[in-house]
Amino acid sequence: MRWVACFLGLLALATGCVLEDKPVDPQIDGGVEAGMCVVCPPVRPICTDELECVQCTAENDDYCSERVLFCDIETSTCVECLGNSNCPAADAARCDAKECGPCDDNTQCTGIDGLPGDANACDNGVCVDCTPETEASTCPNDKSCNPDTRQCTNTDVGSIDVCEACVADSECGEDGSPSETYRCVEMVWMGNRTGFCLKTTQGGCERPYAHPLSNRQSLSGAQPDDYCGIREDLATCPAVRALELDQQCPGGEATECPESGLCEQVGVLLNRCTYRCDANQQCLPVGNPSDPNPGSECGSCGSGGVDCCGG
Repeated sequence: MRWVACFLGLLALATGCVLEDKPVDPQIDGGVEAGMCVVCPPVRPICTDELECVQCTAENDDYCSERVLFCDIETSTCVECLGNSNCPAADAARCDAKECGPCDDNTQCTGIDGLPGDANACDNGVCVDCTPETEASTCPNDKSCNPDTRQCTNTDVGSIDVCEACVADSECGEDGSPSETYRCVEMVWMGNRTGFCLKTTQGGCERPYAHPLSNRQSLSGAQPDDYCGIREDLATCPAVRALELDQQCPGGEATECPESGLCEQVGVLLNRCTYRCDANQQCLPVGNPSDPNPGSECGSCGSGGVDCCGG
């Protein structure tokens, strides 16, 4: 019987536990001293009331905790996790069969190392701050989610106007009409790529955003669509916005205007920021009472031999 063997083991140990008045090293034949069990293997150093050598018990999980593991009291063994809360890594947030692995649900992404707050999202097995689909529940204070970094931005949803820089579709404002849809679309100038808010061509386009940009995919991954845009080879969105806002260039230099901008006379107004064009539809509408510029047809600028809005 097991207890007889242990008792005999104790007797044997007792007869040899002192040698020349020095205690015997607790490492006994590759084992460790383990109370009533006498000796247990180093990988199972705990002696239970049933005189079994195990890795841990409900009362003693030191062997597991030293290895950053957890005690499964049902098997008295050390495991990687007992629940999702034991899996704080972004790429291994789900506890499955006592091992941490990729997430498959947003609820598993609570308390993840390196992620702000508790409301996070599971994206292809990895916990992230947010996704475009979950931003309403994961981004605080009605902020948008950057689809590239999967992080919440400081931009309010729907707060960015047409031809203003953006990183996410949800940043772009809408007027509530079902025929008006705005998204963040990548545009290119001199090899540089930047997202700008544009309206789809559904419902029609208005000057100066009357040049169609076809089959463009938005930065948040919407299906390819057609957008009311500008001639990317002639101007940038910031230059178009500068003319809309009646931005002045007092020194008469184009460097005072946004990239691709020109400093010219617009109508009767001197030293205004404008941009190159090759059709009237690319310029501000003439006679619009809310337009600070009285004339913005496409014509000769009078310098450099190019046409610009307001020339």
